[in-house]
Amino acid sequence: MKPTEFVKVNAQFWGEHLKEAAGHLPVSHRGELPGPMLFPRMMVLTETPDWNILELVGLSREYRSPEVRRQKRASVEEYFGVGDGGTVVANLEGQNWFKDATIATETGRNSLDKRFPTAANMLGNELVGPADELLRFAPGNYSTFDRTLLVHGGGDSLRAHWVFFALAIHRSEPVDKYLDFLRNYSNSQPHLDPIGTISLPVDPAELKADAFASTYLAHGLQDSTVDEFLEKHESILLSTFGGTRLLRQPSLDDLQPDFILERADGRHIVGRLELPVVDVVNGKKRRRSFRTPVLDSAAELARYTEYLGTADNRSQVKSKYDVDVADPRQLLIVPSQETVVPAPGVEIVDYDTILRLHLAGK
Repeated sequence: MKPTEFVKVNAQFWGEHLKEAAGHLPVSHRGELPGPMLFPRMMVLTETPDWNILELVGLSREYRSPEVRRQKRASVEEYFGVGDGGTVVANLEGQNWFKDATIATETGRNSLDKRFPTAANMLGNELVGPADELLRFAPGNYSTFDRTLLVHGGGDSLRAHWVFFALAIHRSEPVDKYLDFLRNYSNSQPHLDPIGTISLPVDPAELKADAFASTYLAHGLQDSTVDEFLEKHESILLSTFGGTRLLRQPSLDDLQPDFILERADGRHIVGRLELPVVDVVNGKKRRRSFRTPVLDSAAELARYTEYLGTADNRSQVKSKYDVDVADPRQLLIVPSQETVVPAPGVEIVDYDTILRLHLAGK
Protein backbone atom coordinates (compact mmCIF):
# COMPACT_ATOMS: atom_id res chain seq x y z
CA MET A 1 0.00 0.00 0.00
CA LYS A 2 1.37 3.37 -0.99
CA PRO A 3 1.56 6.07 1.71
CA THR A 4 -0.95 8.21 -0.18
CA GLU A 5 -3.40 5.30 -0.15
CA PHE A 6 -2.76 4.76 3.55
CA VAL A 7 -3.63 8.40 4.26
CA LYS A 8 -6.79 8.29 2.17
CA VAL A 9 -8.23 5.06 3.58
CA ASN A 10 -7.55 6.09 7.21
CA ALA A 11 -9.02 9.55 6.77
CA GLN A 12 -12.18 8.02 5.35
CA PHE A 13 -12.57 5.18 7.86
CA TRP A 14 -11.78 7.07 11.07
CA GLY A 15 -13.73 10.14 10.04
CA GLU A 16 -16.89 8.08 9.52
CA HIS A 17 -16.31 5.74 12.46
CA LEU A 18 -15.62 8.37 15.12
CA LYS A 19 -18.34 10.72 13.91
CA GLU A 20 -20.91 7.93 14.11
CA ALA A 21 -19.79 6.93 17.62
CA ALA A 22 -19.90 10.54 18.82
CA GLY A 23 -23.35 11.15 17.39
CA HIS A 24 -24.89 7.99 18.77
CA LEU A 25 -23.44 6.59 21.99
CA PRO A 26 -23.17 9.66 24.28
CA VAL A 27 -26.82 10.41 23.48
CA SER A 28 -28.65 7.10 23.15
CA HIS A 29 -26.56 5.08 25.61
CA ARG A 30 -25.35 7.72 28.07
CA GLY A 31 -26.73 5.82 31.05
CA GLU A 32 -24.99 2.60 29.99
CA LEU A 33 -21.51 4.06 29.56
CA PRO A 34 -19.05 4.07 32.49
CA GLY A 35 -18.73 7.83 32.12
CA PRO A 36 -17.98 10.55 29.58
CA MET A 37 -16.62 9.38 26.23
CA LEU A 38 -13.26 10.78 25.13
CA PHE A 39 -12.00 11.06 21.56
CA PRO A 40 -8.63 11.48 19.82
CA ARG A 41 -7.66 14.85 18.37
CA MET A 42 -4.94 13.93 15.91
CA MET A 43 -4.21 11.13 13.47
CA VAL A 44 -0.47 10.65 12.97
CA LEU A 45 0.37 8.72 9.80
CA THR A 46 3.97 7.60 9.54
CA GLU A 47 5.78 6.18 6.53
CA THR A 48 8.85 3.98 6.86
CA PRO A 49 10.60 1.98 4.11
CA ASP A 50 8.77 -1.22 5.12
CA TRP A 51 5.85 -0.21 7.30
CA ASN A 52 2.93 2.21 7.48
CA ILE A 53 1.96 3.30 11.01
CA LEU A 54 -1.26 4.88 12.26
CA GLU A 55 -1.58 6.39 15.72
CA LEU A 56 -4.50 8.29 17.21
CA VAL A 57 -3.33 10.77 19.83
CA GLY A 58 -4.80 13.38 22.12
CA LEU A 59 -7.65 13.16 24.62
CA SER A 60 -10.63 15.39 23.93
CA ARG A 61 -13.93 15.57 25.79
CA GLU A 62 -15.80 16.15 22.53
CA TYR A 63 -15.51 14.83 19.00
CA ARG A 64 -13.92 16.95 16.32
CA SER A 65 -12.60 15.71 13.02
CA PRO A 66 -9.03 14.58 13.82
CA GLU A 67 -6.17 16.72 12.59
CA VAL A 68 -3.88 14.77 10.26
CA ARG A 69 -0.11 14.78 10.58
CA ARG A 70 2.10 12.97 8.07
CA GLN A 71 5.74 12.15 8.72
CA LYS A 72 8.57 9.83 7.76
CA ARG A 73 10.81 7.72 9.97
CA ALA A 74 13.75 5.47 9.18
CA SER A 75 12.12 2.35 10.64
CA VAL A 76 9.16 1.07 12.67
CA GLU A 77 11.57 0.50 15.55
CA GLU A 78 12.58 4.17 15.51
CA TYR A 79 8.93 5.22 15.65
CA PHE A 80 8.13 3.10 18.69
CA GLY A 81 11.42 4.05 20.36
CA VAL A 82 12.87 0.55 20.48
CA GLY A 83 16.23 -0.79 19.37
CA ASP A 84 16.94 -3.55 16.90
CA GLY A 85 19.04 -5.85 19.07
CA GLY A 86 19.04 -7.77 22.34
CA THR A 87 16.19 -9.63 23.99
CA VAL A 88 12.60 -8.38 23.59
CA VAL A 89 9.38 -8.55 25.57
CA ALA A 90 7.14 -9.06 22.53
CA ASN A 91 8.31 -10.61 19.26
CA LEU A 92 5.66 -9.44 16.80
CA GLU A 93 5.38 -12.04 14.09
CA GLY A 94 2.24 -12.27 11.98
CA GLN A 95 -0.82 -10.58 13.47
CA ASN A 96 -0.90 -9.21 17.01
CA TRP A 97 -3.62 -7.55 19.05
CA PHE A 98 -3.14 -5.76 22.38
CA LYS A 99 -6.07 -4.10 24.10
CA ASP A 100 -6.27 -2.54 27.57
CA ALA A 101 -2.81 -3.88 28.18
CA THR A 102 0.66 -3.01 29.45
CA ILE A 103 3.83 -4.07 27.66
CA ALA A 104 6.89 -3.43 29.80
CA THR A 105 10.41 -4.51 30.53
CA GLU A 106 10.81 -5.82 34.07
CA THR A 107 12.71 -2.69 35.05
CA GLY A 108 10.00 -0.50 33.57
CA ARG A 109 7.20 -2.44 35.23
CA ASN A 110 8.87 -2.21 38.63
CA SER A 111 9.29 1.51 38.13
CA LEU A 112 5.56 2.05 37.56
CA ASP A 113 4.58 1.16 41.12
CA LYS A 114 7.24 3.45 42.56
CA ARG A 115 6.84 6.42 40.25
CA PHE A 116 3.17 6.60 39.28
CA PRO A 117 0.72 5.92 42.13
CA THR A 118 -2.35 5.69 39.84
CA ALA A 119 -0.83 3.34 37.26
CA ALA A 120 -2.19 0.24 39.02
CA ASN A 121 -5.71 1.32 38.00
CA MET A 122 -5.00 1.08 34.26
CA LEU A 123 -2.51 -1.76 33.69
CA GLY A 124 -4.98 -4.27 32.22
CA ASN A 125 -3.41 -7.40 30.76
CA GLU A 126 0.32 -7.35 31.44
CA LEU A 127 3.10 -8.60 29.20
CA VAL A 128 6.39 -8.21 31.08
CA GLY A 129 9.79 -9.71 30.40
CA PRO A 130 13.45 -9.55 31.50
CA ALA A 131 14.39 -7.90 28.23
CA ASP A 132 16.53 -5.14 26.75
CA GLU A 133 13.82 -3.96 24.34
CA LEU A 134 10.03 -3.84 24.24
CA LEU A 135 9.10 -4.83 20.70
CA ARG A 136 10.55 -6.50 17.64
CA PHE A 137 8.61 -6.23 14.41
CA ALA A 138 8.83 -9.08 11.91
CA PRO A 139 7.40 -9.13 8.37
CA GLY A 140 3.69 -9.83 8.66
CA ASN A 141 0.38 -8.08 8.43
CA TYR A 142 -0.69 -6.17 11.54
CA SER A 143 0.30 -5.22 15.07
CA THR A 144 -2.43 -3.34 16.89
CA PHE A 145 -2.09 -1.44 20.19
CA ASP A 146 -5.48 -0.46 21.54
CA ARG A 147 -5.29 1.54 24.80
CA THR A 148 -1.92 0.03 25.63
CA LEU A 149 0.74 1.34 28.01
CA LEU A 150 4.30 0.88 26.69
CA VAL A 151 6.96 1.13 29.39
CA HIS A 152 10.58 0.90 28.34
CA GLY A 153 12.89 1.03 31.33
CA GLY A 154 16.53 0.29 31.94
CA GLY A 155 18.71 1.50 34.81
CA ASP A 156 17.54 4.98 35.84
CA SER A 157 15.95 5.77 32.47
CA LEU A 158 12.28 5.33 31.66
CA ARG A 159 10.03 5.99 28.70
CA ALA A 160 6.31 5.64 29.40
CA HIS A 161 3.79 6.10 26.59
CA TRP A 162 0.08 5.33 26.76
CA VAL A 163 -1.14 4.52 23.25
CA PHE A 164 -4.76 5.46 22.58
CA PHE A 165 -4.77 3.44 19.36
CA ALA A 166 -1.89 2.52 17.06
CA LEU A 167 -1.46 0.09 14.22
CA ALA A 168 1.61 -0.95 12.24
CA ILE A 169 0.98 -2.60 8.88
CA HIS A 170 3.55 -3.93 6.45
CA ARG A 171 3.74 -1.93 3.22
CA SER A 172 3.03 -5.06 1.19
CA GLU A 173 -0.58 -5.23 2.41
CA PRO A 174 -3.11 -3.98 -0.20
CA VAL A 175 -5.67 -1.28 0.52
CA ASP A 176 -8.77 -3.49 0.30
CA LYS A 177 -7.44 -6.01 2.83
CA TYR A 178 -6.43 -3.23 5.20
CA LEU A 179 -9.87 -1.64 5.05
CA ASP A 180 -11.48 -5.04 5.62
CA PHE A 181 -9.27 -5.48 8.68
CA LEU A 182 -10.32 -2.13 10.14
CA ARG A 183 -13.99 -2.89 9.59
CA ASN A 184 -13.75 -6.42 10.97
CA TYR A 185 -11.76 -5.26 14.01
CA SER A 186 -14.27 -2.49 14.66
CA ASN A 187 -17.24 -4.83 14.31
CA SER A 188 -15.68 -7.32 16.73
CA GLN A 189 -15.61 -4.77 19.56
CA PRO A 190 -18.47 -4.20 22.04
CA HIS A 191 -21.05 -1.74 20.77
CA LEU A 192 -20.58 0.49 23.82
CA ASP A 193 -16.79 0.48 23.44
CA PRO A 194 -15.90 1.40 19.85
CA ILE A 195 -12.23 1.49 18.83
CA GLY A 196 -10.53 4.86 19.03
CA THR A 197 -12.58 5.96 22.05
CA ILE A 198 -12.48 5.52 25.81
CA SER A 199 -15.23 6.00 28.39
CA LEU A 200 -14.10 6.61 31.96
CA PRO A 201 -16.00 6.91 35.25
CA VAL A 202 -14.98 10.52 35.72
CA ASP A 203 -17.04 13.45 36.92
CA PRO A 204 -17.90 15.39 33.73
CA ALA A 205 -16.95 18.60 35.54
CA GLU A 206 -13.38 17.30 35.72
CA LEU A 207 -13.22 17.28 31.92
CA LYS A 208 -14.54 20.80 31.45
CA ALA A 209 -11.60 22.52 33.08
CA ASP A 210 -9.24 24.53 30.91
CA ALA A 211 -6.40 22.36 32.16
CA PHE A 212 -7.91 19.23 30.63
CA ALA A 213 -8.75 20.89 27.34
CA SER A 214 -5.24 22.19 26.73
CA THR A 215 -3.04 19.30 27.76
CA TYR A 216 -3.72 16.99 24.84
CA LEU A 217 -0.95 17.27 22.25
CA ALA A 218 0.39 20.26 24.13
CA HIS A 219 -2.38 21.97 22.17
CA GLY A 220 -2.89 25.70 22.43
CA LEU A 221 0.41 26.28 24.20
CA GLN A 222 2.09 28.39 21.57
CA ASP A 223 1.45 31.53 23.59
CA SER A 224 1.75 30.04 27.08
CA THR A 225 4.70 30.72 29.30
CA VAL A 226 6.19 27.94 31.40
CA ASP A 227 4.77 29.50 34.57
CA GLU A 228 1.30 29.89 33.07
CA PHE A 229 1.28 26.28 31.96
CA LEU A 230 2.42 24.96 35.33
CA GLU A 231 -0.08 27.07 37.24
CA LYS A 232 -2.94 25.81 35.09
CA HIS A 233 -1.93 22.14 35.26
CA GLU A 234 -0.60 21.90 38.79
CA SER A 235 -3.34 19.56 40.04
CA ILE A 236 -2.78 17.15 37.12
CA LEU A 237 0.96 16.97 37.70
CA LEU A 238 0.57 16.50 41.46
CA SER A 239 -1.94 13.66 41.11
CA THR A 240 0.01 11.88 38.39
CA PHE A 241 3.30 11.85 40.29
CA GLY A 242 1.95 11.56 43.84
CA GLY A 243 3.00 15.09 44.65
CA THR A 244 2.13 17.40 47.52
CA ARG A 245 3.81 20.57 46.29
CA LEU A 246 4.91 22.06 42.96
CA LEU A 247 7.66 24.66 43.01
CA ARG A 248 7.52 26.60 39.74
CA GLN A 249 10.73 27.77 38.08
CA PRO A 250 12.99 27.91 41.15
CA SER A 251 16.25 29.81 40.80
CA LEU A 252 19.37 27.70 41.35
CA ASP A 253 21.94 30.46 40.91
CA ASP A 254 22.43 30.55 37.10
CA LEU A 255 20.16 27.53 36.55
CA GLN A 256 16.37 27.41 36.47
CA PRO A 257 14.50 24.13 36.18
CA ASP A 258 10.91 24.44 35.03
CA PHE A 259 9.74 22.90 38.28
CA ILE A 260 10.60 20.85 41.34
CA LEU A 261 7.84 18.54 42.52
CA GLU A 262 7.77 17.25 46.09
CA ARG A 263 6.15 13.83 46.55
CA ALA A 264 4.24 12.50 49.51
CA ASP A 265 7.08 10.05 50.19
CA GLY A 266 9.54 12.94 50.63
CA ARG A 267 11.34 12.41 47.33
CA HIS A 268 11.62 15.06 44.65
CA ILE A 269 11.37 15.35 40.89
CA VAL A 270 13.18 18.02 38.91
CA GLY A 271 11.36 18.62 35.65
CA ARG A 272 11.68 20.21 32.25
CA LEU A 273 9.11 20.81 29.52
CA GLU A 274 9.80 20.12 25.87
CA LEU A 275 7.03 22.29 24.53
CA PRO A 276 6.34 25.11 22.09
CA VAL A 277 5.98 27.35 25.14
CA VAL A 278 7.39 30.81 25.61
CA ASP A 279 10.25 31.64 27.97
CA VAL A 280 10.39 35.04 29.61
CA VAL A 281 13.96 36.35 29.59
CA ASN A 282 14.74 39.83 30.93
CA GLY A 283 11.09 40.74 30.69
CA LYS A 284 10.85 39.67 27.03
CA LYS A 285 9.11 36.61 25.63
CA ARG A 286 10.90 34.21 23.31
CA ARG A 287 9.89 30.90 21.84
CA ARG A 288 11.56 27.91 23.43
CA SER A 289 13.24 25.85 20.73
CA PHE A 290 15.35 22.72 20.75
CA ARG A 291 17.92 21.53 18.22
CA THR A 292 18.04 18.05 19.75
CA PRO A 293 15.20 18.14 22.31
CA VAL A 294 15.87 15.03 24.39
CA LEU A 295 19.66 15.43 24.42
CA ASP A 296 19.46 19.13 25.23
CA SER A 297 16.91 18.60 28.00
CA ALA A 298 18.79 15.60 29.44
CA ALA A 299 21.93 17.72 29.64
CA GLU A 300 20.03 20.49 31.43
CA LEU A 301 18.48 18.04 33.88
CA ALA A 302 21.93 16.61 34.63
CA ARG A 303 23.17 20.12 35.45
CA TYR A 304 20.29 20.68 37.89
CA THR A 305 21.00 17.36 39.61
CA GLU A 306 24.73 18.10 39.82
CA TYR A 307 23.98 21.48 41.39
CA LEU A 308 21.67 19.91 43.97
CA GLY A 309 24.29 17.28 44.77
CA THR A 310 26.38 19.85 46.65
CA ALA A 311 25.61 20.31 50.33
CA ASP A 312 26.05 24.11 50.23
CA ASN A 313 23.71 24.42 47.24
CA ARG A 314 21.10 22.20 48.87
CA SER A 315 21.30 24.35 52.00
CA GLN A 316 20.71 27.52 49.97
CA VAL A 317 17.71 25.98 48.22
CA LYS A 318 16.26 24.80 51.52
CA SER A 319 16.70 28.23 53.06
CA LYS A 320 15.13 29.96 50.06
CA TYR A 321 12.28 27.58 49.22
CA ASP A 322 11.92 25.39 52.32
CA VAL A 323 12.58 22.25 50.31
CA ASP A 324 15.43 19.77 50.86
CA VAL A 325 16.16 18.17 47.48
CA ALA A 326 18.43 15.12 47.61
CA ASP A 327 19.01 12.78 44.66
CA PRO A 328 16.00 13.98 42.64
CA ARG A 329 14.40 12.09 39.78
CA GLN A 330 14.91 13.74 36.40
CA LEU A 331 11.73 14.19 34.35
CA LEU A 332 11.21 15.37 30.77
CA ILE A 333 7.65 15.99 29.57
CA VAL A 334 7.18 15.79 25.79
CA PRO A 335 4.29 16.38 23.35
CA SER A 336 2.18 13.31 22.76
CA GLN A 337 2.81 12.97 19.04
CA GLU A 338 6.61 13.11 19.19
CA THR A 339 8.85 10.12 18.46
CA VAL A 340 11.18 9.84 21.44
CA VAL A 341 13.82 7.34 22.54
CA PRO A 342 14.88 6.86 26.18
CA ALA A 343 17.71 8.96 27.60
CA PRO A 344 20.10 7.73 30.31
CA GLY A 345 18.96 8.72 33.79
CA VAL A 346 15.84 10.54 32.54
CA GLU A 347 12.14 9.73 32.81
CA ILE A 348 10.31 10.68 29.61
CA VAL A 349 6.54 10.96 29.73
CA ASP A 350 4.17 12.59 27.24
CA TYR A 351 1.00 14.58 27.90
CA ASP A 352 -1.51 11.91 26.86
CA THR A 353 0.12 9.53 29.33
CA ILE A 354 0.14 12.09 32.14
CA LEU A 355 -3.50 12.89 31.51
CA ARG A 356 -4.47 9.20 31.38
CA LEU A 357 -2.60 8.54 34.66
CA HIS A 358 -4.35 11.54 36.21
CA LEU A 359 -7.79 10.27 35.15
CA ALA A 360 -6.94 6.77 36.42
CA GLY A 361 -6.85 8.21 39.92
CA LYS A 362 -10.40 9.55 39.74
